[in-house]
Amino acid sequence: MLDAELSALLILQDADMRKRGMETRLTVLPKEMDAIIARRDKLNAATAAAAEAVKKEELAIKTGENEIARLNDQCQKLQQQSALVKKNNEYQAMLAEIAGNKEKISTIEEELLVRFDTLEALKAEAEKVKKHNAAELRAARSEFEELLAFSKSVKTELEKLAAQRPKLAAKVPDELLASYERLLKGKDGSAPVAKVDNGCCGNCHMRVTMQTMNELSKGKLVSCDNCQHLLYMDGE
Repeated sequence: MLDAELSALLILQDADMRKRGMETRLTVLPKEMDAIIARRDKLNAATAAAAEAVKKEELAIKTGENEIARLNDQCQKLQQQSALVKKNNEYQAMLAEIAGNKEKISTIEEELLVRFDTLEALKAEAEKVKKHNAAELRAARSEFEELLAFSKSVKTELEKLAAQRPKLAAKVPDELLASYERLLKGKDGSAPVAKVDNGCCGNCHMRVTMQTMNELSKGKLVSCDNCQHLLYMDGE
């Protein structure tokens, strides 16, 4: 059965470890939120790129159609002009230009047939990307909001722990509290008080000496010979 002093110390340690864990969690939250923002931007960029590919193909088709219209208009004007030409060489030159324009029109029409198929494929892909990314964006937004809510709840809990700590610390004897506080500031971040289990320190897992075991068996709180952490042992 744990005595009152040790029980108070372990309650204080539990609060401090929870506080440390939450503070550590808060330090990585910004990176997690930045990662979600980066994912959101990547999804938006992919959706925009798919839509831009459709626009680019539509523009190419429009350009081709305009060129066909221009060549047809030019052919019509040449045919009208050819009726007024009296010199045979000029007439033949006009006919050759008309034939050349019709050949260009035929080539562009063949290209447009391919582009129409490409456009349909791009539209289908853009719609697929849009739907998929919309779902991913909703998930990312939900994750971000959850992190915001979690951050708020953690900060609230930290405020409660900070307010409670003086009362918890007051129940621990000054000398014991000083040793505990010194260990709490250690760089390894481990709990200052550890339970001996099967003759080994619960912190460094090294076997404790017989002398230490004897002291512990008397219900005393002693330091580990290896890591200096405070040790205790449940009595039967």
